[in-house]
Amino acid sequence: MVEKNADKRNEAAEKMTEAVQAYYKTAVESTTTVQESHARLAQSLFESGVEALKIQTELRDQTLQSLGEQLRKHQEVFQEVSRESLNAYEGFLGSLFSYYRDVTGESEDSDG
Repeated sequence: MVEKNADKRNEAAEKMTEAVQAYYKTAVESTTTVQESHARLAQSLFESGVEALKIQTELRDQTLQSLGEQLRKHQEVFQEVSRESLNAYEGFLGSLFSYYRDVTGESEDSDG
C-alpha cells in the first residue's frame, strides 16, 4: 500500500513536472514571438524613417535647384533692365548734349 501511494505521488510529480515544462515552453515561445514582432516593428519604423529622410532630401534638392534657376532668371532680367536703363540714360544725356549744342550754336566739328 505504501508502494501504491509512492507510485501515485511519483506519477503526480511527473505530471506536474510535465505541465510546468509545457508552461515554460509555451512562455518561451510566446516571448520569442513577441520579441520577433517587436524587432520587425522596430525595423519597419527605422526603414520608414530612412525612406522619409530620402524623400525630404530629394525635395530639398529639387527646391534648391528650382531656387537656383529662379535666381539665374532674376539675374538675367536684372541685367537686361540695367542695360536698358543705361541705354535710356545715355539717350537722355545725348539729347541734352544735342539740345545744348543747338541752343549754343556749337557744331560737332568745332574744337572748343
